[in-house]
Amino acid sequence: MKVFTNDYRIEHYNSPLWGEYFNTLKPCVLDIEATGLDPKRCKLILMGLLTETETGIRVTQFLAENHYEEYKVLQATMDFLKDEGIDYIITFNGLRYDVPFIQTRLQADFLNDSLKIYDFDLYRFLRKLSTLPSKLDSLSQASIERFWGIASDREDTINGKESVALFDEYALNGNPVIEKLILTHNREDVIQLYKLLKLSGASDFEDILKTADFHSAIATYGFPVGNGRYSVRACLNPNRSTLKITGDQIGDSVSAAFFPDIDNPITAVFNASTSGFEIEVPVESHNNEFYADIKKLGIDIESDSELIGNYLILNPRTINLLAEKTVLKYDELIR
Repeated sequence: MKVFTNDYRIEHYNSPLWGEYFNTLKPCVLDIEATGLDPKRCKLILMGLLTETETGIRVTQFLAENHYEEYKVLQATMDFLKDEGIDYIITFNGLRYDVPFIQTRLQADFLNDSLKIYDFDLYRFLRKLSTLPSKLDSLSQASIERFWGIASDREDTINGKESVALFDEYALNGNPVIEKLILTHNREDVIQLYKLLKLSGASDFEDILKTADFHSAIATYGFPVGNGRYSVRACLNPNRSTLKITGDQIGDSVSAAFFPDIDNPITAVFNASTSGFEIEVPVESHNNEFYADIKKLGIDIESDSELIGNYLILNPRTINLLAEKTVLKYDELIR
């Protein structure tokens, strides 16, 4: 296996609303190259990992030199994510392809590890929550790059399908020209994806969202809580006067149940077999405005512009804040 590292001076992505959910977490853009789409019979041959540095970004690539070094690439990737302290990954269609592929190949190679990490899948976010599907013929990464005018930034000359065919030849002769072609394609994929995140998130995604704001969108997608141990979705149910909080246990899953009593009106159920959880928080209303008595709920929120005494006025931002604090409360009880 070969390791390649390249540094680039590219300004970090940052925005006020994105920062409310992600600024305390360390990201890594991830993209794989494999010999095919089926993880049961195909192998992972190249891993591209983009991280932020003080002066820009760094792309680290682990390349198998033949079809028998997949386990080295996988092990190096898992070690990298842990050693770098990565809290979440950024992918394009990673929830459907990259992450399940890695999980399957880890098991196939008998590596005692699992990719348990929050994944901000830009493809899924844009497909579900933006107006781009109605504007573009295709929601491929290449199509979105053309939409935002960065397709010409690419320095690669091959596509993913061609990369697979070239690797078969590279595995036989180790041709350095082929090696460069494969590496460049993968490297451009992660760099372009990072640029797409910056472009789509300009002005806090407001130009492309179907929802009213980013708070509502990320509540639908699922935002990270507890350093990425949970992916949390929050939705106010005005008919039942409840805040419904659902999501996934990304780390080690546990089973636990809490039911309302005189001291605690919240219902919370965590399921280890599905790695999911569901919490129902009662809220109050007046003149079509909703609020939560955080003292009654046993939730600790020290200060907020929408906190009046013990009452938190609920809007898209504070709904997510209340959801986060509620999940953290039960995380302390079950760990």
